[in-house]
Amino acid sequence: MNVTNRTDGKHLALPMKDRDGKQRLVVIVKYTYRTTPRGAVERDDDGSEPHPVDVPNGEDPATSSIKIPSDVFDHKPGTDVVLVGDAHPRPGSPYADVSLRMGPIAKTVRAHGLRVWQRGLLGGVVPGPAMPLRAPLPILYELAWGGLDNSVPEKPLGEPRNYVGRGVARDASKLVGQPAAQLELPNKPIGERGNVPASFGAIHRHWQPRVSFGGTYDKQWTETRMPLLPIDFDHRFNVCVPHDQWSPAPLTPSEPIEVVGATEDGLWRVQLPNDEPRFSSIIAGERRTHATHLDTVFIDARERRIELTWRVSIPAPSKLELIDEVRIA
Repeated sequence: MNVTNRTDGKHLALPMKDRDGKQRLVVIVKYTYRTTPRGAVERDDDGSEPHPVDVPNGEDPATSSIKIPSDVFDHKPGTDVVLVGDAHPRPGSPYADVSLRMGPIAKTVRAHGLRVWQRGLLGGVVPGPAMPLRAPLPILYELAWGGLDNSVPEKPLGEPRNYVGRGVARDASKLVGQPAAQLELPNKPIGERGNVPASFGAIHRHWQPRVSFGGTYDKQWTETRMPLLPIDFDHRFNVCVPHDQWSPAPLTPSEPIEVVGATEDGLWRVQLPNDEPRFSSIIAGERRTHATHLDTVFIDARERRIELTWRVSIPAPSKLELIDEVRIA
């Protein structure tokens, strides 16, 4: 099998099986762009390869959030938008807001300086006053509401939307004096801000809402489908972001991107060229074209770098050698 890539994007081709166990050849293409502070766009010929696995923010993937999500899926509906960056302090403000806009996606995360949990007037614990934010604060799920309490191993208590955050405890009194969540969603009602995970990063497969789309692994599945995916598996399981960073209708590369508060100059606005790959294949001498869409936008505000990812899932013959060529143009 020969993959002819006539673009300057990086590609990865690998055999996979779909939900029903049918053989597919999945071809993934990633374009990387770099921008200047003024918004000028340059294609990075030495850009990233498609990422085969999730890259964690910490040393232990089991206890860390995701920095760079895996690209290895047979299909992703719509478009995910991931932002990696820091909240930069604003002169005269006790907090810093970071906003992301692309197409229908509009989200703001508010970052506070260090604060600790203190006893609430009506019971429980609440975040205490925040210290001034004097240095850029990483926007990570580790600094947001969430967490996991394994003090009773047979009955773990956790926040299913963010198991690595701050605030979940079987005995809330033990949190007093401990670091509190520093990230929140300011557009939520005041009473809801403190118990919603706030970040722009990718989420793990075992976190909500992703896990809810994974299907039903019950006795019927064991007896009739195993090791295939459940019949009710939903490809939204492959969406690696919360719903407020996902567009069900695929976005286009030229959709304006605006990031506020995650760069030193405060505003990063960029519009990429409307440059999309086209996929075709020759199987048993017959040429076919394959539809694709932009399914992942990865924005690195620290490096002013943007990765765009497309894929196709080609029905494969019993032997991959029968695929004469896949062409990316």
